[in-house]
Amino acid sequence: MKALVKEGKGREGMVLKDIPVPEPEPGEVRIAIKAAGICGSDIHAMLDERKTALPVVLGHEFVGMIEKMCGDCGDLKVGDWVTGIPACYNCGECIYCQKGEVTLCPDHKSVGVFKNGSMAEYMVMPAKFCYKVAEDSEDKINYAAAEPLACAVRGVYERIDVKPGDVAVVSGPGAVGLFTLQALKSRGAYVIVSGLPADHHRLEMAKRLGADRVVDSFEQLQEAVYAKNPEGADIVCEASGAAPSLDVCFRIIKIHGTLLQIGMYGSDIKCNFNTLFDKELYVTSTNSTATTTWEITMDLLNKCKVDLSPIISLKLPLEEWEKGFDATINKTAFKVLLIP
Repeated sequence: MKALVKEGKGREGMVLKDIPVPEPEPGEVRIAIKAAGICGSDIHAMLDERKTALPVVLGHEFVGMIEKMCGDCGDLKVGDWVTGIPACYNCGECIYCQKGEVTLCPDHKSVGVFKNGSMAEYMVMPAKFCYKVAEDSEDKINYAAAEPLACAVRGVYERIDVKPGDVAVVSGPGAVGLFTLQALKSRGAYVIVSGLPADHHRLEMAKRLGADRVVDSFEQLQEAVYAKNPEGADIVCEASGAAPSLDVCFRIIKIHGTLLQIGMYGSDIKCNFNTLFDKELYVTSTNSTATTTWEITMDLLNKCKVDLSPIISLKLPLEEWEKGFDATINKTAFKVLLIP
């Protein structure tokens, strides 16, 4: 089968090659991948800014159809379309696994990082971490973006408290930021999406997805926030993974406000940590997903409370992976799907 393999350092270490079709072990399913999303963490992996096993097939965002099963796979059956949790190989016994927080298991191994992932024609994973796509879904391919949505849902639904009417700022109108916007709106927040002048088309997309205000400068952000709450933003979500964005979040948040880090930084960053002290902030982060997250996420999707389709802006054959990675790096596309 064709697969995109990271087998050496840097971009030069990325190779599209033929590898054997994987065989499922007991409790696993083999999935014929219909689409694999490109994530910012895949870019970090390509650039050696994230630890990965070598060689490994990249990709952890996916949707596909079960093509083969082995042993007890619960209520799944051949022909089901599924997506699922990347951190699907774990000890199953630690306190984190027992709570379904498998990404936090010290021994977890995620597909696309330490186990072969979804940028291939086929992938195997444990059945218990697969989630069925609704059979009546109009475009099942879109569920390849369910995982980044779930990352936003984890933060907004499980890591912070959101009350109806809270003034929330999403800093960074990329795909994760736009998913965070939708998750916040589903909880009744007043949402301001902040970006740069170069993010014009992304901010327009934020408007389409329900943002109450969009801004492209700190001055506009101040005006928008203080018009709703003179004390500052109740919630700020840093979704860009950029140090200047974090500084903006610190400046605009109110005393006793909540800061959620949802963007992944590629390296160490500098920030004025005294702001946390001065404002007595509640600061938390969100790291991938838990099993409870996926139950919420699939419910939101099945009830059409969030929309994946507008954010999927480019679909390419797997052979054109470089074009897709470049579109992600250069921000010329929201979410890119590779089609094996």
